Amino acid sequence: MSSTVLERRETQLFVSQDAWVWITRLLSLLATGLILLFGLLLEVTNPEVTDPMWLRLSLATSLLAFVGGTYVSETLRRWCVEISWSFLYLLLAWATALAGLNGLPGEYALGVLLIYATAGALILLSSRSTKPVWAFLLVGLLTASAPLVPTFSLPVPSAETSPAALALSLFSVAVLEGTAGRWVIRMRNRFLRQDEELKWKNDLLERTQEIANVGAWEYDVASGDAIWTEQAHRITQHPPEADRSPENTFELYHPEDRPRVREALRRALEEGESFDLEARIVSGDEQRWVRARGEPKREAEVQPNESGAQSDGEVRLSKKPRSEEESGGEGVAYVRGTIQDIAARKREERRRKQVISRVTDGILKVDSEWQVTLVNEQAEALYGIAEEEMLGRSLWEVFGQLEGSRFEEVYREAMRSREPATIEERYSGMDEWFDVHMYPSESGGLDFYFRIVTDQKEREEALRRAKSRYQTLIENFPGGVFLFDQDLRYTLASGRELRNVGLSSSAVEGSSPRDIFPDELADELEEYFQRALDGEKNAFEQTMDGCRYFNRTLPVRDESGTVIAGMAVSRDITERRRRKRDLERKNDLFRRAQEIASVGAWEFDFGAQKHRLTDQAYRIHGLPPGVEMTPERSHGLYHPDDRPEAKEAFRRAVEEGKSYDIEARLITEGGEEKWIRSRGEPQREDGEVVRIRGVIQDITEQKRREKALHAAKIDADLARQDMEKALEEAKEANRLKSAFLANISHEIRTPLTSIIGFAELIGEEAGELDLPESPLPGYADIIERGEKRLLETLDGVLNLSKLQSGQMELETRPVDLSEQARHAAEELRGRAKEKGLDLNLETSPAVAEADEGGVQILLRNLLSNAIKYTDEGSVTVRTYREGKTAVLEVEDTGIGMDPEAAEGLFEPFRQASEGFSREYEGTGVGLAVTNEAAEQMDGRVEVETQKGKGSRFSAHLPACEDSTEEA
Repeated sequence: MSSTVLERRETQLFVSQDAWVWITRLLSLLATGLILLFGLLLEVTNPEVTDPMWLRLSLATSLLAFVGGTYVSETLRRWCVEISWSFLYLLLAWATALAGLNGLPGEYALGVLLIYATAGALILLSSRSTKPVWAFLLVGLLTASAPLVPTFSLPVPSAETSPAALALSLFSVAVLEGTAGRWVIRMRNRFLRQDEELKWKNDLLERTQEIANVGAWEYDVASGDAIWTEQAHRITQHPPEADRSPENTFELYHPEDRPRVREALRRALEEGESFDLEARIVSGDEQRWVRARGEPKREAEVQPNESGAQSDGEVRLSKKPRSEEESGGEGVAYVRGTIQDIAARKREERRRKQVISRVTDGILKVDSEWQVTLVNEQAEALYGIAEEEMLGRSLWEVFGQLEGSRFEEVYREAMRSREPATIEERYSGMDEWFDVHMYPSESGGLDFYFRIVTDQKEREEALRRAKSRYQTLIENFPGGVFLFDQDLRYTLASGRELRNVGLSSSAVEGSSPRDIFPDELADELEEYFQRALDGEKNAFEQTMDGCRYFNRTLPVRDESGTVIAGMAVSRDITERRRRKRDLERKNDLFRRAQEIASVGAWEFDFGAQKHRLTDQAYRIHGLPPGVEMTPERSHGLYHPDDRPEAKEAFRRAVEEGKSYDIEARLITEGGEEKWIRSRGEPQREDGEVVRIRGVIQDITEQKRREKALHAAKIDADLARQDMEKALEEAKEANRLKSAFLANISHEIRTPLTSIIGFAELIGEEAGELDLPESPLPGYADIIERGEKRLLETLDGVLNLSKLQSGQMELETRPVDLSEQARHAAEELRGRAKEKGLDLNLETSPAVAEADEGGVQILLRNLLSNAIKYTDEGSVTVRTYREGKTAVLEVEDTGIGMDPEAAEGLFEPFRQASEGFSREYEGTGVGLAVTNEAAEQMDGRVEVETQKGKGSRFSAHLPACEDSTEEA
């Protein structure tokens, strides 16, 4: 019986365990009170009955002890239902015993009947099975009937209750409670199963939602309540305690998607139209794609039927019943739907788009046995194998070189793991680089998408070498220098100005202009970057953060001349612009000073054939500013008596580079005669006069004062004239005697006079003015170029004279041309570097029978000319042996000349360009000296030239006989 009556699994309740503990406590306390109260009443009303008070007290004490024990013992609380059933058995047995001992009086018979019925009802309420109920009713019936046996055999005259009636009543209660209990428990268990099934379904739904990343929601139109599942909160990252109203929910969506979501819900509420859309949810910095679905339900569709379920047969998330007011009308009652996280699907779609974009690549598919099942035309072309030669054959058989390679390792791992993979490797079977992407197919094989990237890898390698080559230059460049690739991304960035604006190389490299600069600047940069990649060189200016930058873009080429990258150079010219403005203000002050001192400045540029005058110079000439002016027009305004002197001074400045300072009369076009002082200074570049700069001053007032002074002294002058004439004749005799020496030293003294005069002038002007672009800083250049020209002219003329007169004897002996070329190249490397030229040396053994000094004359003259006439590119010196001739060769990428003009180059004082229009300075004796020296060493000089491409001069000298064996 214990296993049946007290079995734990039969005591599952409607209420929770804690609630049943409290119910048991209350019933136990009530039973204790009734036991004690009933005993006291019997003592007062019927003292003769047999009802020991100690027994009542014991029973009451046991119940109180049980109640107290449930507060301290977990075991009692866990088994409180079963223990309460034991007390019910005990109460029934006690009541039945008292009724039998007292002859079955009416009150005792009624008590037995009530206890029997009440105890059965309590067990029925606390059990999910009829077994405990029937067990109690049967045991209770037998227990209650035992005391009745004597009454059947020995009738009690005083018995108020018929034993048969009591037995029948007990039996009736048992049948009634048993039958009713069976129906109650069946119905209750049905509800419990439905509740458990609902809980199971809800749990299953939650798990399904979590696995599928789907959440559910419901919006009640009348009440405005919105209910979300936990998964819906997780997907949107919207806190459960936050407001879930539609207006607040709209704010979760991306601003671009918000109008579509709002319109979809409006149409669902107003028109009863379902919706299914994809939109972006924004949470902090995170953005994810979701699929939102909604289905409206009208009032008629959600009215409860007789069973209490919704008429549509579905369970709502909300268990709140709808009031009559809320359920009135025919409009939409609520909208329910789902929200699904489709971020992974979106990523897969992007991946598929990338796959689709590769259709121009080669495609090859294999099954799980590595048999080729598909080959597209691109794959046939790339591999050079026809489709029929590959289909049905093993991949390893078709491409035998794959076995043992890195390709095989990656392919087999992708087949095993069923995960996409990528490899970029050189395939030895074709000696090409391949970029291969592979994806598992539904058939169990692999799909390969590939292309040949050999050219790309070669460009990357060339770019890497270029980066290495330019690294030192870029790091030490005063501005910012950048290398960028075909994708317009920076691959190398450095320079002092880069650090000055707070950027680091690591922050720039790998980025694009759009990642760093504002859109407007980035658009312009990308345009010029693309031009550089197309082979163009460009220069432009940009303004950013209040600073002005001067930028240059140019292509970077490999050894074959192919553009592999681009370079951008940036300089901050903000300070230069400020200095330019300052200079303009100072020039304005200078012009005002010219007006006050009646001094004007002028310049004649031979290259541009422009004669420029300041406003004050125009006024002195009596002409309006801006009128076209030429040296001829200026000389035409001189007084006829003074004009020859002015022209001669200007001619000597142009042709001989001599400064002049003359005073002459000027007759303006208006007929006004003025005395002026005109000074001119030749400006040189590469040893040639390229412009004349000077000043003109109105000294009319000074001359008038001098004339007045002269008139006052005329008498004294007449008295001294005879004596001065005699002195002049003596001086003339002495002058004729020293004329020869004066002529020789004239070329030396005149430049030295210029050096002294301009040194003083530079010192004075530089101390008073800060004029970076004024003529004053150029005076230093005049000193240096005047000195160099003096030495070159003197050396050239003297060497030519000595060679032609036989005063310079060249003694031949073995001379190592390679060693002499190295010495000369090192000596002139600085001059090439100043012009930004590369001076290259390519030597092979070559020993000539020549004079070492004569060889140096050849080398210096040829190298000097090559550097002078080359503005960009390189100059290359070569030595080699050609048969019985040792060759010394100098090649440049300079201006070159017409081949017809080269015929007279070796004549003294001849150049390719002569007169005032020539572009480069020089006397024309260098090549004459070179040719004379080569001929006296039994050699010759040859020239190959092309205008605009460059020239190559070759000196052929007799080779030393012993050099052949040494070589």
